[in-house]
Amino acid sequence: MVNMELAKIERLQENQLSAVSDQVILSRPLGEFIDDFLKSAGGGSDNTARAYMTAAGLFLEYLDQERGDKIPPEFADWRPFAKATDQALTDYRGRAYNKTLWEFRGSVAIIRFLIDSAVLDGFRAWRLNCGDSQNSATSRVYAVRALLSVALSNNILTTDQAQKLGIKPYKQRQKRDNKPVGRRLAAAEVRTLRSAIDTGTAKGKRDRAALDVQLFAGFRCAETAALKIENLHHDGGRWWLVITGKGSKTRRVKCHDILYKSLQDWIKAAGIEKGPIFLTVNKGDKVNGRAINSGVIARIVNEYGALAKLAPLGGDNQLSPHDLRRTCARNAYDNGAGLLLIQNMLGHADPKTTTDYIGAFENDDNTAVDYVRY
Repeated sequence: MVNMELAKIERLQENQLSAVSDQVILSRPLGEFIDDFLKSAGGGSDNTARAYMTAAGLFLEYLDQERGDKIPPEFADWRPFAKATDQALTDYRGRAYNKTLWEFRGSVAIIRFLIDSAVLDGFRAWRLNCGDSQNSATSRVYAVRALLSVALSNNILTTDQAQKLGIKPYKQRQKRDNKPVGRRLAAAEVRTLRSAIDTGTAKGKRDRAALDVQLFAGFRCAETAALKIENLHHDGGRWWLVITGKGSKTRRVKCHDILYKSLQDWIKAAGIEKGPIFLTVNKGDKVNGRAINSGVIARIVNEYGALAKLAPLGGDNQLSPHDLRRTCARNAYDNGAGLLLIQNMLGHADPKTTTDYIGAFENDDNTAVDYVRY
């Protein structure tokens, strides 16, 4: 019996606290809420913020005109809920233009008490009657839905109202930053880079073969340095490079005809029969038996990038082995290779890494829309 009485007291206290909390929420100034809405849903864009501000202002005008008489008389000074005024301004060229400023009155209680399941359809019809195009009306309804979603997240709109409107709590947009990583050479730049190499020397033959491994097979710097004769396999009338790369993943990459010729020119000149392919060459152009490391590969790429006048010799913008790897991936993509094929060639575990490498969605004119045919 005592427990039942305690439970009743607790429920009463919870209801009282809820009522007090509700009063605090609904006393919030409407203009303050609109400002927060624009910060949340505007996406950091001035144009989007202006469009959302206009949509919010027009929506509150609609509520005032169509439902404002439902507000109790003691809150008559809340009307009009939204008022637009034009401010005359001058731009930096001295040209006059008008900027629309919105003034909002009352509290967010307006949204709680005047919203029902028909409000969005009513607002859309009202805007069409005011002369909006179908697209403009749709865009403004979309903005109002975002406004109501933020209102729901702030407990201004009730769950019951949201369900009837098909509104869900607003989720802050995640900033997407899929900027492609590093540099990718154009086809003409690749030709310039390769032509800068003097293949009349043993060093030149080695350096061109090293660059071609990255340009025509997309190998990493360390994978290029570690390449051995034993990685070359002949199968089905073709030559293949079979390596164990990053993450101990083994991959099999077809040896491009140009790459195969470069490799054979170097291997023949160096007299290599087994073991590491890329060996040191002294100042007298004599091949030594020591394998080069990834630091030497990076220096080779950097030096020829500067020699071809494609990049500075030093600094952050120098040409790097990864730039050649990205160039290979992008060139394959531009010439029709699918994402999965490129992913396998590069040895990526995540296809997103591949899309970042090739910049698959960066300013591409060729989009999925171009493949829609009925």
